[in-house]
Amino acid sequence: MNAIEKLQSERQRVVARLAEIDRILGQYEELQRIAESYLSSGAPHTAHTGTVTDSVKTQEEAQHEPSVTEPNLPRVKSPKTPMVEFERVVTELLSEAEVPLDRSALYKALLDRDIAIGSPDESSDLNTLSVRMSRMKDKVVNVSGHGYWPKDRAFLPGGYVPTGVGDMPSQDVTSESDLA
Repeated sequence: MNAIEKLQSERQRVVARLAEIDRILGQYEELQRIAESYLSSGAPHTAHTGTVTDSVKTQEEAQHEPSVTEPNLPRVKSPKTPMVEFERVVTELLSEAEVPLDRSALYKALLDRDIAIGSPDESSDLNTLSVRMSRMKDKVVNVSGHGYWPKDRAFLPGGYVPTGVGDMPSQDVTSESDLA
């Protein structure tokens, strides 16, 4: 095995380990969200002598045990609003708006309608909102300097005209990647 093959092999091992670490961190974050949701729900709490780490097995332990059971956690409603519902509410909000909504205004309007973005804090929620909005490119545009707007509706003060409407080309529209 030459030096390049050794380095490629080592890289694959490190990438696999990082993926495993990301998976474990994701599990801990999910457990934390479930615990926080459970604790804030007002449900009666029972004492548990074990710790969270007692019920989480490492990958190596799980490989040696044919039947690994999941920790017995209370079932809590998912903290994140499903994408279909999110898109429906965003579409309603933007169609009702007289001007484009910037990210913060859209975030506040979504919270007013009990839409949960699903992140642990507002800063993360705003980033997640941007990601979710980028998945709606077929329905929504981000008019530069103004905010989110229905893709099929003109916003002349921002210079936005939907493609195929009139003779004016669409302009001053940014994508999510331009905002980063």
